[in-house]
Amino acid sequence: MSLKQIFKLVMGWRLILILIAIPCMFFIIPRPGFTELTEKPSFQNLFSMWANFDGRHYLDLAEFGYGFQRKSDMDYAFFPVYPVAVRTFNLFDSYLASGIILSHLLFILALYFLYKLIRLDYKPKTAKSALYLILIFPMAFFFGSVYTESLFLLLIVLSFFFARKNNFFLAGIFAALASATRITGIFIWPALIYEYWLVCGKDLKKTLHPRAMSLLLPPLGLLSFINFQAVKTGDPFFFVYIQSVFAGRETDKLVLIYQIFYRYIKMVVFVNHADPLFYTVLMELLSASLILLVLIFSFKKIRFSYWLFVLFSFILPTFAGTFMSMPRFTIVLFPVFIYLATWIDRQHPYIRIAYYSICAVLTVFAVAFFTRGYFVS
Repeated sequence: MSLKQIFKLVMGWRLILILIAIPCMFFIIPRPGFTELTEKPSFQNLFSMWANFDGRHYLDLAEFGYGFQRKSDMDYAFFPVYPVAVRTFNLFDSYLASGIILSHLLFILALYFLYKLIRLDYKPKTAKSALYLILIFPMAFFFGSVYTESLFLLLIVLSFFFARKNNFFLAGIFAALASATRITGIFIWPALIYEYWLVCGKDLKKTLHPRAMSLLLPPLGLLSFINFQAVKTGDPFFFVYIQSVFAGRETDKLVLIYQIFYRYIKMVVFVNHADPLFYTVLMELLSASLILLVLIFSFKKIRFSYWLFVLFSFILPTFAGTFMSMPRFTIVLFPVFIYLATWIDRQHPYIRIAYYSICAVLTVFAVAFFTRGYFVS
């Protein structure tokens, strides 16, 4: 697919999301507290609805930086690359408009390079299917919101792409930026080490080549943020503490995966099904189940470096004993969609239609709830 084709695809997807969101402004009462929504429908809401929850913090960081937030230290929970990018490219005298436009442009580039990356191993049909599966995923709207997802996806895709091209310096640079964008960006590091070993591992001279120094780059983004936190707050891991407080995910003991699944199954059964919370719980359970199933069935069927990245990215959030935000974490795990594409292309057309239909229905609920101020991921 060309860049022009992907641009048209994303614009069509964006139009569909807007058409879903507009009627919701008139039929769903906005939930106050984590949005800038007005009680009555307004033109302003067409833009501000895409910066609910974390989006507000990213806009604060873009405008004021760390330490100037409105109410608390919560902004320290958020990594710096995305808000710095919004501030840098604030060409419209509006951080909100700049954030939305930037997210879309980054998403277009991410899909373009993802297509090129997939084509290194698969046919065009599989590559296209993977892109469609990402777009139809219920939480994909975050790619067009004031969130890190579009930037993060682009950075990890570029990192893997250049590693596959044996340019480990650029791969390391993009991995470093990714680790300063989201904490799971650090998990590109072991994947790149594996890719380097595939190229040079059996030849000692190649392994000890100066380009091996590029493998030291990926953690620099995270380490820089840790150093920044130490200087600003006195605690190098303050962002870990504040994230757990912010999300209500503190736990004093290790919770095993099966225990989390058991807890979620009980919640799906007993939570009021008319409460928007039920949708959130259901999506968290479905997303975690999807990733786990892909990890099981894709082992040795997708590139091992991809598999490693998904594995570590899945395990880290579960240490807090919850699948909270798992649906949003899922959308940047591109290997999941590569495997899904290879699987769904082999299925009967009715199964493909059923999958796309279920995703479409869940997307309507996700967009409706999120744009009216209800937490979905």
